[in-house]
Amino acid sequence: MTNEIFRIFLKVAEYGSISKASESLYISQPALSQKLKNLEEELDCELFIRSNKGIELTEYGKIVRQYFLASEEIIEEMKKEIESRKNNILNIRIAATPTICNYSLPCVVYHLKQHYPNLQVELYSRNDSSVIGHEIINGRCDIGFISESIEYSKVLESKEVYREKIVLVGGTVDDKYPDFIDVKDLKRYDLMKISTDEDITKIISKNIDGVENLKFTYNLESIDAIKSCIINGYGLAFLPYSVIKKELYHKEVKIINIENIEMFQNVCLIKRNDNTAGLEKVIQYTRRHISEFIC
Repeated sequence: MTNEIFRIFLKVAEYGSISKASESLYISQPALSQKLKNLEEELDCELFIRSNKGIELTEYGKIVRQYFLASEEIIEEMKKEIESRKNNILNIRIAATPTICNYSLPCVVYHLKQHYPNLQVELYSRNDSSVIGHEIINGRCDIGFISESIEYSKVLESKEVYREKIVLVGGTVDDKYPDFIDVKDLKRYDLMKISTDEDITKIISKNIDGVENLKFTYNLESIDAIKSCIINGYGLAFLPYSVIKKELYHKEVKIINIENIEMFQNVCLIKRNDNTAGLEKVIQYTRRHISEFIC
């Protein structure tokens, strides 16, 4: 179903050759070249640099490729949604920051599927709340969970659904870390930052003055990698409580209390207020029970 020019352009970009793309698509080279020329005329820019070695994308061509790929992805999502609707399957797409997506939401999804057997859930991990807000506005996701305030448009509705403590975590190896520290002593320790969760970084910055002067030795994408480093005694990290519950139970890590400082992420469920595609009952059920699900 994908627009023919999408397929032609992307194949030429993939092969770097009009002749190879022509063979792959079973279109004559003159016809294919004419379609590319028509596209360039329509966009009023040169999309390819042609040489004896083949063709490559111009800067304009790279922009077109990015949008054509995104369009193909949206069309595939549309097909899946139509097929789900034909089979009487509810499909809900949920976006959240990594710590929420990977540690709080799987339990939520389990309970949702128990209550709504025909429900299919897709989880998407995103770096910060503003990205999630844009995906809800653009219809790429149905609901999102955010922990940092964003500029809400008139089409978004937000409601706080639970509150979670952000704690400083250290390993129990050799008992090298104290149970209590003063905030000024933080600069003595190696710290780890989750590079893929900007919301956590923002919460820390709001609660602790001079964060930029602390010694963030590790900047890691993986939460599991951070936990492994903590367990091995490589440093400390600020993490949501739900992320380290299992390790606390097994006494692999401990919470280090900071004098006179407590940090929380207030998690809100956001959705479009004009169209929930028949998912309103699911969303309301989630709002009512989510704090029970993640305990």
